[in-house]
Amino acid sequence: MRIVALLLVLAFACAPSAVAGEARLERMEATPKGWQGPVFAPRLDYPALPGDDAYPWQAISFRREPERYLRALLDYALEGQDRAHWRLAANPVRRWYHVPWLGPGANGREFVHGLTRGRDLAPGELGPGQTACRQTWAIAFYNELGGVILGRIWGRGDRTPDLSALPFAVGTVAVKLVFTEASAADDPRLAGAPEVEANIHVDARPGDSTCAPSVGAGGRASARTPRLLRLLQFDVAVREERASYKTGWVYGSFVYDGRLPGADPWAKLKPVGLMWGNDPQLSDEAAARGAAPKQSIVFEGPFGRGGRMNGIADERSSACSSCHMAAQWPTAAAMTPPAAWPVARCWFRNLDARYTFGFPPGVGRGCSDPAALKKISPLDFSLQLAIALRNWSDETVKDKAVRAPFGTMRRKGDQLFVNGIESVRLKR
Repeated sequence: MRIVALLLVLAFACAPSAVAGEARLERMEATPKGWQGPVFAPRLDYPALPGDDAYPWQAISFRREPERYLRALLDYALEGQDRAHWRLAANPVRRWYHVPWLGPGANGREFVHGLTRGRDLAPGELGPGQTACRQTWAIAFYNELGGVILGRIWGRGDRTPDLSALPFAVGTVAVKLVFTEASAADDPRLAGAPEVEANIHVDARPGDSTCAPSVGAGGRASARTPRLLRLLQFDVAVREERASYKTGWVYGSFVYDGRLPGADPWAKLKPVGLMWGNDPQLSDEAAARGAAPKQSIVFEGPFGRGGRMNGIADERSSACSSCHMAAQWPTAAAMTPPAAWPVARCWFRNLDARYTFGFPPGVGRGCSDPAALKKISPLDFSLQLAIALRNWSDETVKDKAVRAPFGTMRRKGDQLFVNGIESVRLKR
């Protein structure tokens, strides 16, 4: 076993890159001396223009044939991939790209496979066999169409981000793989799941109801150690012209189920469902009376609020599209809604790429504020971009104001203000 006894304290160093500008697009956890295993290198050599590619799902109706639509997206996302280490540059079929600036922070990219820490799974969330908290870690990437837009936003690291490059083009695909430290003892579905090694936080009490904190005493990042993780969830999102009258995106999720027959683990990804809108009229009360969502199709679950589609590892108080709709800069509002529906309903509007989520909603002033359109920029449902912008800002904004195309940034202690608006840190 490769140095698994070594406890690694999070430290950052510039990621190695063949392109000088790319090194300025990320800061990474340092690789420990003597490490003999794989080392993550982000794919940041963004193309200026997309090449020719086929988008087979565009010939399939996501409303009439949702499972066939999801399978077409899954096949597209898996084709040519290095499924052992997820090295995007090794794909001979098509080009995929990472979002930069996801390395910094206590939950940032670990050095082995570039995973970032996600939402913890409380005891019982995977089923009655799960008696302890389990960490989840994820890796995500965009196809070539998305890579073009990322390149226009970030350049080669020699300028401030330019958000006028958004929105993403129709046909853009985002993919996310969610891995967990849980095992088949926690959930029989995890039997035989694809595995990756990742440098995750050390849990001093692995059998209790809380997971290892990412930040320890004194505000320092907690120690990490390499461990094997198992694939739990596979998400796809696609910019869809046929969903433009709702949100412009279709979100789909799969759960790994090792109980299915066959020897190929990648054939055991079971569709959970998809969604293309947030069902604004579906209140908590209506859902409790038995009303069902009309802009979600759910095969397995439901896991999301009011029966909306959601991944098994995602926030139960929300749903896929709802969480992503909160992506904006600055991040003036939280990613997930509160318990009370009169305010929570604001997270279940149908907004497109031209509109920001806005300021934190309140019952008195409703869900939106016209002033937000002048002070806040929409991020076209990309939470990765929201986190990247915060990490970049933390590295860039020190003791004086910094001007960017989206406005002026200032720091006050640990608080970051953009155009005079405090940017809250998003939960991962």
